[in-house]
Amino acid sequence: MEKEAHYFDAILMDIVMPKMDGFEAARQIRRVPHKDAQMIPIIAMSAKDAREDMDACKEAGMNDYLAKPVEPQRLYQVLAEYLENPM
Repeated sequence: MEKEAHYFDAILMDIVMPKMDGFEAARQIRRVPHKDAQMIPIIAMSAKDAREDMDACKEAGMNDYLAKPVEPQRLYQVLAEYLENPM
């Protein structure tokens, strides 16, 4: 089955970005009145590995958190978890 234009399976969200941080971007995605915006896995990525950042990611609507540098095997694990078991 072919997917519609602009369809994504997951979002890898950097926390530190210019103009809008990843927390606000995730909150805005979750506010979009489309079911995909509520269901798409959002996985935070940050150079910080602090508990408060992980908690803030969950509060912003993200599903998981990866510390940079990202270990490829961990990234594959997380993606497999969310793509095989959609919310």
